Amino acid sequence: MNKAPVGVFDSGLGGLSVMKAIRSLMPNEDLLYFADCAYAPYGDRSSQYIIERSESITRELLLRGVKALVVACNTATATAVNDLRSKFSLPIIGIEPAVKPAAAASKTRAIGVLATTRTLTSERYRDLVKRYAQDSIKVVSVPCPGLMECVEAGAWESLHTLSLIHKYLEPIRRANADQIVLGCTHYPFLTKQIQALAPAGITIIDPSLAVAKELRHQLSLIDGLNETDHEGSERFLISGEAENHRSVVELLWNRPVQLESIRD
Repeated sequence: MNKAPVGVFDSGLGGLSVMKAIRSLMPNEDLLYFADCAYAPYGDRSSQYIIERSESITRELLLRGVKALVVACNTATATAVNDLRSKFSLPIIGIEPAVKPAAAASKTRAIGVLATTRTLTSERYRDLVKRYAQDSIKVVSVPCPGLMECVEAGAWESLHTLSLIHKYLEPIRRANADQIVLGCTHYPFLTKQIQALAPAGITIIDPSLAVAKELRHQLSLIDGLNETDHEGSERFLISGEAENHRSVVELLWNRPVQLESIRD
């Protein structure tokens, strides 16, 4: 048994969708979340930039004693997770678009993927499509610039947000896709809005629970689960001025939180 916290990071606040799934599955674990808001968004940054930020955040979380790391960012996973695993000796769990289950479930033989430009142009994403969908499934990959910022601003119901969602769903609608993969951890917070604007009966796939299950599995392999009866705690580290983000963090997490500013 290991009572050390689990570290979770994202370029911003979207990774809280993954942390919610972790909390639901593992109520005893202490969680330490790092939102790299001062350096976000990652979606249109260079690979080297994303790798350097990911390494810096990992070192910060290791200084705080984390026993495992969840890269709750599709862009950072696609770009930096292999680098992190080669340099740091702790379980590192990434997240990637759920192309495999979407392809397996599709009856129309077409699926849509909403993600950042960087995720969709990554070698890791191309390999996913090649392995699970290239021959028999049409994959409509839609870059969604601006959508992450709508979540970060808490503007879920704004006309601008709804207009972006409508625009990004159009190629998926034209392809008669019956599955939508949320390829950015910010997008699950817009599930209600996406469902309302998407074709009737379409299935939306959020991989957050799969990531939580993989974390639990990896911790079990190293006897790292916290099996005490205490209720797990959460702490939130934010690069830049943390208080500027309090209202949105508490909106996403749905209760008051403990914030700490990280300046480097």
